[in-house]
Amino acid sequence: MSTEPAPTAILPEEPAAAPTDATGEAPEPPATPQDADGAPRPSARPLTAALLNLSGLGLGYLHLRAWLRLVVALAATGGLAWVALPIGREPIAVWWALGYLGALGLFALDAALLARRRARRETPRRTVWTPRAAGRIAWATLAVVPLLGTAYVVTQHEVLEQHLAYDLAQAEESLDSAGTAFGAFRKTYDAAYTTYVETAEEHPGTRAADRVPGLIDDLYAQAKGERECNALTAVRHFALPDTPGPLRAVAQGELSGALHDCGMEFVEEGELSAAERPLAELMTDHASSDPAAALPDDLAAWRDGLIERLASKKGCTGTATVTDSTSFLAGFDSGKISELADKARAEVPAGLLKCAVRQFKAEDLLDAQANLDAVLDAYPRAKEAGYAGRLQIATGIALRDPKAGVKLPPLKEPEGTVTLTVHNYSPNKVEMVYTGPATGVITLDACDDCTYYAKGDRPECVGYSLTVPSETVTIPAGDYITATRHDGVIYDWEDGNLGRESFTVDGGFCTWSSKR
Repeated sequence: MSTEPAPTAILPEEPAAAPTDATGEAPEPPATPQDADGAPRPSARPLTAALLNLSGLGLGYLHLRAWLRLVVALAATGGLAWVALPIGREPIAVWWALGYLGALGLFALDAALLARRRARRETPRRTVWTPRAAGRIAWATLAVVPLLGTAYVVTQHEVLEQHLAYDLAQAEESLDSAGTAFGAFRKTYDAAYTTYVETAEEHPGTRAADRVPGLIDDLYAQAKGERECNALTAVRHFALPDTPGPLRAVAQGELSGALHDCGMEFVEEGELSAAERPLAELMTDHASSDPAAALPDDLAAWRDGLIERLASKKGCTGTATVTDSTSFLAGFDSGKISELADKARAEVPAGLLKCAVRQFKAEDLLDAQANLDAVLDAYPRAKEAGYAGRLQIATGIALRDPKAGVKLPPLKEPEGTVTLTVHNYSPNKVEMVYTGPATGVITLDACDDCTYYAKGDRPECVGYSLTVPSETVTIPAGDYITATRHDGVIYDWEDGNLGRESFTVDGGFCTWSSKR
């Protein structure tokens, strides 16, 4: 029979003897990183590492001793500095700033993840600062990026202000050299105005933009200058549809007034032909404006002033304007203005005649003749035209010989007592003018059967003839001065002298032409 062995009790094994060092003592287990006070130093906190990286200086990577990542973070900050510096008149593009902020966000996230991975290890890696010191540094440096960004914005704004101030100063200097002759310096004014407008529109929040309205006012005032027609040139230019900025509306509102003022400036200066264009434009294109409504009264006052000056003793200057005033006023399509010509037709001839009489007495014969010509040419139907014609003859004869003693013809011719028949033995038409007790002209047709006489010869004046043209007048007896007139101009007779005749009884007088 078999027998089973008796169970044996299993005793626990003795623990293995701990390894010993050379001295026979067990060594200390590996130590955790410790602070200076001997307390264990835990791993870097993810939030702290992330906040440190938001400074833009890569402090999170520095704290974690991630040297390659630190270089990348510093390179990103250096790249932004390279783009942003030196600070110019315009800020860097927004996408540069947004890209950099995005990079900081990525660096912060990466630092947080890196710190978390290291914290999970049994043996954390050593960090530069203690958690407490790192936290303090993180919160302290968190303001670096906002502060630097604010400093950049403020500095960049001041740099921009300096550039804008320089631009405005340059524009002002160019206007100082331009003067007020707008037409000749139009490009200079346009360039300065463009600078002002662009400054205000592109940089509305700057101190330079605050100066722009005053500078534009100064530019506009200088462009218009002191003369109204120079102002019209400037206003018309800035009123164009393609003019930028505020001056377009201002100039368009002032255009009708500028047309009125320029036209009246020409009118007052006697340049009526030049005044026609702006005033006609005013009445045509701006008929409903206040300046257009005021124009008839302004022209009426001007016309009345001309007439009053003519009536005064010293009113014989600028009579050419007075002469032209009638046709000038009558040329407007506006009935209110054209009606103003009626008073001029009624009163201007009398004023011109008075001037001519005064000038004749003062022996200012050329001016007297000019005013008499004006009466006869511009107002041939005026009641003053008859006497003006006679005074014109006397003035023309006096001009041929100022010592001839020509007298002012009487306003009313005396009764005729002598019958005078003038015969024309010339193959040319002849106008014989005379002055003395009476003044007038005798017009004779050409003699078809007559020829030129040799110099020194004369025809035999035999009286009435069927072939010799003649004209008979009745004049007061007395001494007369005679001459000939061609195309309105009085000349001496062919012997180079005025004729001096005494007509006391009925008789005849002959004219002829000699060979030249």
